Amino acid sequence: MQKLHVRDRAHTLRFLIAAACAAGALAACGGGDDTATPSAPSTPAGQQRPAGALSSLGADGWATRSTTGGAFEVTGGEGAAAAQVYVVENRAQLVRALYGRDVTDTLAQAPDNTPKLIYVKGRIDINVNDKLEPMTKEDYMRQCGATVTAYTTFAQFDADYKAAYDPNLWIQQSLEADGRPPALPQKAADGSLTLEGQRACFGAKQARHVVLRVGSNTSLIGVGSDASLVGGNLHLGEAMVGTDMDAAGHIVATDLIAAQNIVVRNIHFADSYDMFPSWDPKDSFSIGTSDFGVGLCNRVHDAATGQGPHQCPSRKGGRWNSEYDLISVFNATNVWIDGNTFDDGDRPDKLDPPVPGWAAPFNVAEQKVQHHDGLVDVTLFGNHVTLSYNHFRNHDKTHLLGGTDVAARYSDGSQVLSNGPDKLAVTMHHNRYENTVQRQPRVRFGKVHVYNNYYTGALKPTGGSTAVAPDYAWSVAWTIGTASKLYVENNVLEIALNGSTKTAAQLTFGDALSSTVSNQTKCTAAGYTAADCATYFYETGTLYNDVALVDGALLAAAQAKGTGSNAVVNKLDATYWVPGASYTYTAQAASAVKAEVLAKAGVGRR
Repeated sequence: MQKLHVRDRAHTLRFLIAAACAAGALAACGGGDDTATPSAPSTPAGQQRPAGALSSLGADGWATRSTTGGAFEVTGGEGAAAAQVYVVENRAQLVRALYGRDVTDTLAQAPDNTPKLIYVKGRIDINVNDKLEPMTKEDYMRQCGATVTAYTTFAQFDADYKAAYDPNLWIQQSLEADGRPPALPQKAADGSLTLEGQRACFGAKQARHVVLRVGSNTSLIGVGSDASLVGGNLHLGEAMVGTDMDAAGHIVATDLIAAQNIVVRNIHFADSYDMFPSWDPKDSFSIGTSDFGVGLCNRVHDAATGQGPHQCPSRKGGRWNSEYDLISVFNATNVWIDGNTFDDGDRPDKLDPPVPGWAAPFNVAEQKVQHHDGLVDVTLFGNHVTLSYNHFRNHDKTHLLGGTDVAARYSDGSQVLSNGPDKLAVTMHHNRYENTVQRQPRVRFGKVHVYNNYYTGALKPTGGSTAVAPDYAWSVAWTIGTASKLYVENNVLEIALNGSTKTAAQLTFGDALSSTVSNQTKCTAAGYTAADCATYFYETGTLYNDVALVDGALLAAAQAKGTGSNAVVNKLDATYWVPGASYTYTAQAASAVKAEVLAKAGVGRR
């Protein structure tokens, strides 16, 4: 069975391939043994709480509500036995604290759920070996072995990969039933691994080293103002789902590891860098239907006549997709992420532009070779999460809340889990967004409360503007996705227009809608009510470039998009749900938000 983390359409192929390695479809991609003998110092357990370290207490918002009703006290590892108090200064110590033992393959084992306090001291690099030396691309390639790849240098492999999958050549074949080019295959006709299959193995090896699982009743707290985790991806809970169905009609799931009661505070998370991103020719691909039948444009490729999709003037699309968020909440509840800083670190996206050798139309900015995914994403069975007083900066796709448009039921044979309107409840308040591009957040299904956040950014210069082009140009704040319930309250946006005439609607919710009637119908077919599968939006109190937006204006603009195949956008009010019905909170006036957030959001400010 193939396995994947369900995210959005753009990531489906990536996860099918990488997870196929994990499942053993490519035998040499499998994990190693579970015993490690690191030469780094052993984890110092049984220590005292460092002087001045933050508490695990104080959560608010959705994190404080039980998924079964009533209040939930988020404590993380507060009150842990002395033997479960750790001060960690390197990867080996962190792994032992999280898992309760030394492990080599961090994706092959469940984390420890014993209440624990883990204090992070200084910088910890995750992508290092047991001697704390940086792991290279060639290190992971060698782990796949000569039976998988004959390449000894990544530079040569990378050059051959990009030549083989040049989209201007790849499109010279017939489109599939979905109207897109074929996916990159893992295996050739003779059963040998293709370059994509080899890349998948390399990526699977990296994943088994840089992904760290966080169990229940855990506090990860930075000490002082310089605690950081670099080059890794924390998984809060785990779930792998496939395309197979069981006899009851549930999607088959494996590796279901639920987690609850997790606190992450005062840590700088940086550069979850995927060394082996994948090219997906299907992602965002399109051809205007009016092109077909004109000239040589045709869905079917014919080498003899020269007809085919490569002759269609409007052809576009294909994306590079990366694997790792900084924090991924897959199957965890009652999570509080507070006072951290998140960014791309020392490897900003501008270092990896579109492939120089690929000609138009496959060399636009959106086709940059992307090595970073989300900062904090909540998908699958993640629920009741609060993000507060964090600093999110210098990044493209910031938060994905809900990774699939299809509500469904899943089972591993012993339990049935759902992914839909009963999941993905998230509170986001007093966060600072600086030079972030989009998904702030992008919402599917969940009841999401976004209040008192401060956003700053700049558009690409246009219209004769002499402004310096930003490395991370602003696109959109909030995205109204499938069956989302998005309540936006008293936020501040300061966006340099740099000659642009874009409207507030375009720069806030994109003046667009990503929720369709078709997906709404699928949601009710999965057993949810029509009300739960509907799409809702409400915005109030937004301060945009020092001007208070008129209440109801953005809602009216969103509702104007609810025509044709798009779902109707309903006003989110007490007739369905408002945040105050679930938890107590006090929203500051927008005029007070900037000062509050600048003073308190990010590492070392609480």
